[in-house]
Amino acid sequence: MTTVALTIIALYVVVTIAIGWYGYVRTGHTPAEYFLAGGTLGVVVFPLTMFATLMSAFIFLGSAGWGYEHGMGWFALLGVEVIAGIPLALIGLKVWRVGKRYGVITPTELVGRIYDSDATKLVVLVVQFVWAVPYLAIQAMGGGILFETITDGAMSFTQGAVLISVVTAVYLTLGGLRSVAWSDVLQGLSMVVLLIAALVWLYPSLEPTAAAQTLATETGHLEPAGDRGFFTPGIWLSFLLMNTMAIIAYPQMFQRFLAAEDERAFRSLLVWWPIMVVVAVLVPVLLGVWGAAAMPGLEDPDTIVPALLAEHAPPVVFGIVMGGAVAAMMSTADSLVLTLSSVVSRDLYRDHVNPDASPGRETWVGRVTAVVLLAGGLVLALARQETIIELAVYFIQGNALLLPVLIAPLYWRRVTATGALASVALGQGFFVAATFGPVPAGPFMPFVPALVLACAGLLLGSLLSPEPEPNETATLSFDP
Repeated sequence: MTTVALTIIALYVVVTIAIGWYGYVRTGHTPAEYFLAGGTLGVVVFPLTMFATLMSAFIFLGSAGWGYEHGMGWFALLGVEVIAGIPLALIGLKVWRVGKRYGVITPTELVGRIYDSDATKLVVLVVQFVWAVPYLAIQAMGGGILFETITDGAMSFTQGAVLISVVTAVYLTLGGLRSVAWSDVLQGLSMVVLLIAALVWLYPSLEPTAAAQTLATETGHLEPAGDRGFFTPGIWLSFLLMNTMAIIAYPQMFQRFLAAEDERAFRSLLVWWPIMVVVAVLVPVLLGVWGAAAMPGLEDPDTIVPALLAEHAPPVVFGIVMGGAVAAMMSTADSLVLTLSSVVSRDLYRDHVNPDASPGRETWVGRVTAVVLLAGGLVLALARQETIIELAVYFIQGNALLLPVLIAPLYWRRVTATGALASVALGQGFFVAATFGPVPAGPFMPFVPALVLACAGLLLGSLLSPEPEPNETATLSFDP
């Protein structure tokens, strides 16, 4: 089992690195080429790279783990991501139009131009970095869990986490977004096909009808509140809001808008997004729920999918599906790291350290930053203090709270940099105080009251500060 699975995963890794090398050969040395693939992502590559960027160890392992712990209520909360493709495409198209007119490369660069405020750009930049490291950590954690499970402990959690981080660093630093996007085509298709294959293969062995009867009579896995009563109405509202908003606000997703070739790419996203996401969201949760009946008492719920496959699938199927899990982890880590490295090289290094930096130097600063970020995520992963979902929720809430600041200038002429700064200070301040301190959030997750404060800060801060002078920024923001 172990040898076959590792051989298949090794072949997948070799193909991915080959794609990275091909991307390196094809990619120019300018930041626009390295970070945005020259704005050439079309109707096939664009929806697949957006999908693969969202799917991660959070979906493949973490969601199955929460299905195992809590039940089908978790799918209902994740299911909102299926229809979230509509605002994703509509807002993304707006961002793309404005970004094209400015020639910007990073999300924070766009923020700085629209608000005409370097302070706003830097504040948003810092917040994105703070919440990104936990999300990078869960990809490394996923690799550690995966390889430790596959090899039955012969490869340690640490070795697996290091391996996934190193492979991601290699192909990412080679070809930038072109390599990432092309590998995302492979990874996105692999995830959908292999999840369906896992479901079909495991279905007879897991006896879902009998499992459902067991879960209904002996547990709360089929109840809306879940087996542990966690999904109260306040928690439902919290997850529905933050999942919908975070998909748009994730820095790696926001930057992808700028890499689309034309408007047709966004129309194709509307078509393919719901099909791909419903498979990627439903299957892991189903396997987790059924696994609660088939393999009760797992010490680490995040291991339920590889544990089911190891128990019921032949080595080839096990290896192929685990290759899909590797794809999920790398496709998110590479995208997030690429975006953050572009922010460092362009919005910090070029703008504040070396304004005369050549395009080639700027690109290499991005490559070095990518390695440093992956190393930071690896260090946090090795601490292994929390589950994949728990770490992901920090990232989701922290980034979702930035959405009002990111999109308000696209629809409201009166918004100001003062309002944006107030929004970030109030929203993020309350979120941190409620999450890590003694401040109560009521019946909700900290995100909900923090969002109310963020919106209030944006509104009041803008109305109480001088109206921005009409300039090119404001005019371009409202072009159709």
